[in-house]
Amino acid sequence: MEELEELRLKIKGRYITGIIITIIVTIIFAIFMFKLIVLPIMFGAIITIFSTVKLKREYATTFKKVFVVKALESKFTELVYEPYRGMPYETISGTNMMRMGDRYHSEDFISAKYKDIKFEQADVHIEEEHTSTDSNGNTTTTYSTIFKGRWMVFDFNKSFKADVQVVQKGFGNSKVKTMSLFGKKDDLFKKVSMESESFNQKFNVYAQNEHDAFYIITPSLMTRIEKLDELNKGKLLLCFVNNRLHVGIYDNKDSFEPDSVFKQINEEEIIKRISSDVEMIAQFVDELNLDNELFKKEV
Repeated sequence: MEELEELRLKIKGRYITGIIITIIVTIIFAIFMFKLIVLPIMFGAIITIFSTVKLKREYATTFKKVFVVKALESKFTELVYEPYRGMPYETISGTNMMRMGDRYHSEDFISAKYKDIKFEQADVHIEEEHTSTDSNGNTTTTYSTIFKGRWMVFDFNKSFKADVQVVQKGFGNSKVKTMSLFGKKDDLFKKVSMESESFNQKFNVYAQNEHDAFYIITPSLMTRIEKLDELNKGKLLLCFVNNRLHVGIYDNKDSFEPDSVFKQINEEEIIKRISSDVEMIAQFVDELNLDNELFKKEV
């Protein structure tokens, strides 16, 4: 804790120093060279960023060693936690159920077991590129977020022969495979209406055949998914692929991250927040009853 607090104060001090120097130089420029006033602002921002980037990484690493690893070890077994490694791109793209955009970033990779269920999780940020050209021929490239949140993959103790997708309305960037043949569009996935009207109002279900949809998405499981929706603020995507369950939670959040260096470290508050991040993983195993051995029967 002492090391973490020292790092926080050191980074905070550099930010304050950078801001003060930038203000002084900007005032001087404003007096003598007003047209160039933007230069000291840009220069000060760049210097401040470069002088703190290494320390901020060290601060985040120390924070995760002090708080995150301890919380994960208290809940899971066979833990592998790599803060600067992410979920492999191919893991998500291989489901063929998620738009992958043009820019992909992932970190805080976790591999572990909970109640003897193997799982992986990481923070994922997917962006789409947009290019525009003005009347003078100048091209501008911007990026918009199409997914930011957690991606989790669980072993699923229920064998199934075809893939099924459950997507919450408003998720926005899921996809299902389609195929064109002789000019006609034939959906490989069919939209399936479930028995629960309340579930159909919140979620869309797509399956390669209806039998698998009803086999996997039982009335009990629908109730459990609805409960998970109530427990989590983000939009949900559940992909049942190759006897594994992929879960995307689109909540625009990064998990396991330290607070601003300008905020004093509150150990009790941090432990509560990190524990909540950890508990979210366990929720999906508990609420979906993934460790139920009865699931292991064949279709």
